[in-house]
Amino acid sequence: MRLHRFYIEQPLGEELVVEQSELVHQWISVFRYQCEDEVVLFSSANVGVDYIYRIASANKKVVTLSFVSKEKNILPKKEITLCMAIVKKDTFENVVRYATELGVSKIIPILAGRSEKKNLNLERLNSIAKEASEQSGRGTVPFIGDILSFNDALVQTEGDTNILTSLYGENSLELANNGLLKNNLNIWIGPEGGWTPDEEKLAKENNFVLMKLTETVLKADTAAVCALTSLVLN
Repeated sequence: MRLHRFYIEQPLGEELVVEQSELVHQWISVFRYQCEDEVVLFSSANVGVDYIYRIASANKKVVTLSFVSKEKNILPKKEITLCMAIVKKDTFENVVRYATELGVSKIIPILAGRSEKKNLNLERLNSIAKEASEQSGRGTVPFIGDILSFNDALVQTEGDTNILTSLYGENSLELANNGLLKNNLNIWIGPEGGWTPDEEKLAKENNFVLMKLTETVLKADTAAVCALTSLVLN
């Protein structure tokens, strides 16, 4: 039987005492784990390794675990930052889930000129990223930054390799053949309706590469998956 996998915010070792209330509740009240049941844990303090533990004792407040074994988990091969324009709630949540599964290291929400929605529930987005990391087997949880304006995000990413998705850019296959997609980089995905002409102009002035994904107009979440897949596979 496949063991459930959980992210925990503490270092892992030979023995572990877990008092994280949300995690203890999930184990005892939701999964109804008992002594001798096993769980898989990963932590930012032990990057690249999954620890398998057996439950030694448990109550509704504290669970004590004994070490069984450890194995390598999956780490992203590139440092990819997704600068994602704010879109409607469900769409942005889907993008966070897809981006996590595809190995994005960091997600920066961008308040773009054509963003109809102006805010996000960052706590929920972090929870979605954590759950997607648990499910997908990756050994890290992507960082989700605060909402930035287009101009502030430009300042924060200055000097990096930045790619802006655009109907007027180069074909993604051409970029791959030029070797550009092999670098660690930032990929910018616009809102429904795309980037404004002023935003595209600013991107060009800041030496962004404009990347054309397809001949058709894509929805924001489709564009994110398409772009990230191109970056991961190349």
